[in-house]
Amino acid sequence: MYTKEIPLFKELMPYSGQIDLENRWVKMAEMLPWDELEMAYRKYFDCSKQSVIKKGRLITGLLVGQMIVEMSDREIVGYFHENPYFQYFCGQSTFVSKQIIHPSLLSKRRKRLGIEYMKSFEREVTKVLQAHGVVKGKTLKLDATVFEANITYPNDVKLLNTVREWCCHTILKVKNSVDPTQKIRTMKRTARSVFLGFQKTRKKTDAFIRKSRNRMLRFVNRNIGQLERLTAAARHSASTISSAMLDKITARLAVAKTIYDQQLLMAQTRGRRVADRVVSFHQPQLRPMIRGKEKGFVEFGIKAHVALVDGFAFLDHAQFDSFHEGNLLPDSVQSHLNRFGRYPDTLVADQLYATRANRTWLNERSIIHAFKPIGRPPNIPEKQAKSQRSQRRKLNNSRNAIEGIFGHLKSRFNLNRTTWSVQNGH
Repeated sequence: MYTKEIPLFKELMPYSGQIDLENRWVKMAEMLPWDELEMAYRKYFDCSKQSVIKKGRLITGLLVGQMIVEMSDREIVGYFHENPYFQYFCGQSTFVSKQIIHPSLLSKRRKRLGIEYMKSFEREVTKVLQAHGVVKGKTLKLDATVFEANITYPNDVKLLNTVREWCCHTILKVKNSVDPTQKIRTMKRTARSVFLGFQKTRKKTDAFIRKSRNRMLRFVNRNIGQLERLTAAARHSASTISSAMLDKITARLAVAKTIYDQQLLMAQTRGRRVADRVVSFHQPQLRPMIRGKEKGFVEFGIKAHVALVDGFAFLDHAQFDSFHEGNLLPDSVQSHLNRFGRYPDTLVADQLYATRANRTWLNERSIIHAFKPIGRPPNIPEKQAKSQRSQRRKLNNSRNAIEGIFGHLKSRFNLNRTTWSVQNGH
């Protein structure tokens, strides 16, 4: 194995070449297929840079460790320099005391590697688990959940005020780069007073909410127009702002205009619904998910379709727009076949998956399921029918394990407050 080629910190006291083989980082280092992961990692870099890039084991080790110990990029780099066992896990042959990478490199590597590298990581780790007999792939459990984003609960006035504050801040920045002596009336003090008056009012009537929203709409419309004129002037003058920064401002301005148009439509029609509603200015990809759960009727985040196999969760599909998980059953079973080289013997899912098309698809492949039978009851003895109901109930009860996995993922790995996404919204 690749890990056994690494010396055990011979010059580091008090280890003197000895290390605790029962440590969790040492055990995990022996299990992961580092050679295969290194080959997959280097495919993302040009041949001329192979000798200067940081090793794949270091970057992958830091990313894996970051999820396990729940740390930020800066904190995990600090933890690396404090813990020799974690350095061993990341492939270091000697103890490293100086800063080995800048924390920002982890963010850059996440963007470069993307979802395809994570799929390669999943495939290689799954092969190891199968080789050790940990995962057999006989039973597949399916369900969907929402990994909520770390945003404040949105309301119309608060969302418009966020857009207004960004516009005012950007107007000042662009104005100073074009003509510092120019004066622009943004009405930000008056708008701030209106917003604070709305926030401090405990009992808000419908008429008061409409009036506050309409006033905020006028402020936002004013600021958007001012910012559009300034950015156009900055592109045709000797501005100190780069064209790349102006492109970013234009992209954010498009989001601001989308929010304004949606809120204006709801104000004019006095409605509460609009297609593809934006609920966060800083994370415009988020959409409201109607869930009907006990803690909240609506959730804001990414909806994920998860497969549970022998206690291990696999992400089959995720997107910010809502979807019906029952339509994804054939795709998930096919992904199971690609992972383990076989169809599951048994599939466990709730009644949302129990469509006629899914039942037929599973029966054609001889996959046992616990969906409630449709049509007339079969003409069989009562004892046999009771036994079948008992087996069905027992199989359906085993689905509860996936709810526990969801809770573990959200509480242990902070998936109940996701804060970032990579390109294409994943």
